[in-house]
Amino acid sequence: MRKPLLLLSLAVMLGGPTATARSLSPAEALGRVTGQSVSRSTASASVAPVMTVGQADAPALYVFNRPEGGWMIVSADDVAIPLVGYSDSGSIDPADLPDNFKGWLDLCADGIRMASDFGAEPYSRSVSRAGDPREPIAPLVATRWDQGAPYNTFCPKSSGRPTYTGCVATAMAQVMKYHNWPDKVAENANLSYKWNNETLTEDFSNYEFDWAGMTDTYTYGQYTETQADAVAKLMQACGYSLRMRYASDASAAYQEQVGNALVSYFRYDLDIHNEFRSFHTTDEWEQMVYDNLKNCGPMVYWGGAHCFVCDGYDKDGYFHFNWGWAGLGDGYFSLSMLKPSSLGTGGGTGDYTSNQGALFGIKPSTGADSPRRYTFCIDDLTNAYAGNTYFNIHGTFVNRSPYTVSGEFIYQIFSEDGSKKISTSTVVSPVCRNWGIDIVTGNTVTARSMMAKISGLPDGTYRVYPAVRIDGEEYNFQCPPTVAGYVLITVKSGQIVESSIPKAGDLIVENIDTHGDFYIDSSVKISGVARFTGRAETSTAVKAVLLNPDKSVRAYSNSNITLDFSPEGTPFEFVTDWFYDKGLSVDPGEWTFAIAMVENGAYTMLGTCPVTVNSRVPKPTYKSPITVSVANAEAVDPNDIKVSVSVEGLTGVVYRDFELRVFQSGFLGTVVAKKTVPVYVSAGRTATETVSLSLPKAVAGQRYYVVAVVNNAGKEEYVTAGNVYFTIGDTSGITDIEADGNAPVEYFNIQGMPVNADNLTPGIYIRRQGGNVTKIQIR
Repeated sequence: MRKPLLLLSLAVMLGGPTATARSLSPAEALGRVTGQSVSRSTASASVAPVMTVGQADAPALYVFNRPEGGWMIVSADDVAIPLVGYSDSGSIDPADLPDNFKGWLDLCADGIRMASDFGAEPYSRSVSRAGDPREPIAPLVATRWDQGAPYNTFCPKSSGRPTYTGCVATAMAQVMKYHNWPDKVAENANLSYKWNNETLTEDFSNYEFDWAGMTDTYTYGQYTETQADAVAKLMQACGYSLRMRYASDASAAYQEQVGNALVSYFRYDLDIHNEFRSFHTTDEWEQMVYDNLKNCGPMVYWGGAHCFVCDGYDKDGYFHFNWGWAGLGDGYFSLSMLKPSSLGTGGGTGDYTSNQGALFGIKPSTGADSPRRYTFCIDDLTNAYAGNTYFNIHGTFVNRSPYTVSGEFIYQIFSEDGSKKISTSTVVSPVCRNWGIDIVTGNTVTARSMMAKISGLPDGTYRVYPAVRIDGEEYNFQCPPTVAGYVLITVKSGQIVESSIPKAGDLIVENIDTHGDFYIDSSVKISGVARFTGRAETSTAVKAVLLNPDKSVRAYSNSNITLDFSPEGTPFEFVTDWFYDKGLSVDPGEWTFAIAMVENGAYTMLGTCPVTVNSRVPKPTYKSPITVSVANAEAVDPNDIKVSVSVEGLTGVVYRDFELRVFQSGFLGTVVAKKTVPVYVSAGRTATETVSLSLPKAVAGQRYYVVAVVNNAGKEEYVTAGNVYFTIGDTSGITDIEADGNAPVEYFNIQGMPVNADNLTPGIYIRRQGGNVTKIQIR
């Protein structure tokens, strides 16, 4: 039995042929960055990565040093954005990398692996940022500080050995140096806590940091003792305020607590608040980070267990990171490496986006502080129970603010459409006391259920929102884009008679097409558009089903198929085997076909269309020879050889694999590249599939040919009329600077999108003239 084949891709989105995500060679990975190939002349040098991140048989990232200086991190799987990060200066030494830099790469690699395992489609340039109206922000932080000497001068020793300042304290200190604040530490900053069986104590009350005495860099032998002590004292204050767990290999603190320390001891504005990426869409998150950089300044940013500084933006969608490792690895990185829906509904454990967060609003207090900001989050809502007038909501309710709080959990009761607040009920259990992150243990106090008495409501349907009340002010919970954040209740005669947790939006499948004849004993090709009415992208597993006249399920597909849903609608196409019939026969005739979601054995129809089911399928045949063609055959890009296979169906339904084989002209018998192309076509139709082949070591002017082969009962059969020839075009590597003077000059941003050459703002661009490509910087 042929397993379902999911064919979600850019090609489908554009109404063209299909493709699936795959691992890339170093040359292919570099070629995706510029849209050009890497020629043989540069393959031995530029195409050799200095570092590969991921598994040996499934690389996720390649790291390249550029001969002229700088480096690039590119995706080794086309499920992700081509260029993950870059710098125009310095180099990457795999033996000397900041822990937080390595942690970020591992986080990105985990995201790529999960997306690839999930079966996500290739990353599409159509989802990249084009025409970004946001102005560049040059790196704001001038310091290139580190965690060792002299920064750790006042850090305690562990078993006689120096300890590191810690990435959290270093990030915090660099942001404070940007503001040169506070002018004087608060009066209550007598810092003391238990560490390593001793008590660390330092009184910073009213202490004045020597901001002028701190230098941007500290190179051994090039700074004074006064300059060293100035920065070391700042590092000590940051570490002690966070109750740093110092160690000689790596020091650690809770990054979510930085805001509390800045407000409590260093007199920063009360608007400081934690935010977490998984509670926002991709566009929302990037805009939030950009706005903070523009309006407040640099940010303490974290990914997983690592902390660093985000302090700039390059207008192509890349944000600048300062890793706090003496400048090593500092550069521009993408926050949107994967398509938002690549990891399915809610992401999940290990998703690199769900481990990202940042401290927003870092700025000195002016004496007229903003109201204190809290971050209360609902991770999920699982159940809702009603008993007479008592109502209980089960879920995960977390205080992710920098502070623990004491107040009241409440229910805000709104009209059914959410437009009008009706009343408020106080939760009787649990009690909101010292709720939040324990700075001593790091444990998060999480509420799992909230019970309140709801009475006095007229008959009707209402929304119930969990909330928090502190000193008379009510604060709402944040929710991930896929969680509605409220419960619907129905009241009759003063009693709650029904409750339900609504969806954050509806999943809808439109424009369903079954591509010709529908046979009882044959595979079926289905296409359509998957749309989500919520505010974010999501993915979910569905089944293909046949419905009885009463809309009950008659038969269903033998496997689940994962579809990608988005607010604007995502085209899809898949092939699945015929349906199990639940012990019932499916008679030829008119039926209703549907795409359905199955939850706890219940089917929810997402979209339907009428179909005609025929009896046993005739023997599948197709017109032979088939047609194979190569795009731009006289000058192909060796890293992107577009080959199309067209098959005309004669009888039945043809669903089989055609193998493309590439040979170098004049070298008989040696296959230099091959790819299997699955084709589905019914009688009277012609199906065309286009794939990309790669010959990264090919030289301009070399001639090759491609043929198609099928396997018939163990015997290979050539199904093309003859050899289909093509010639390698005149291409060059990304570091070449010569150009063909007779060809027009084209410019692209570093995401590969064309830009107007007459209006280039400062930034990094790719210049292409003819077959020659170079990377340039406009200052």
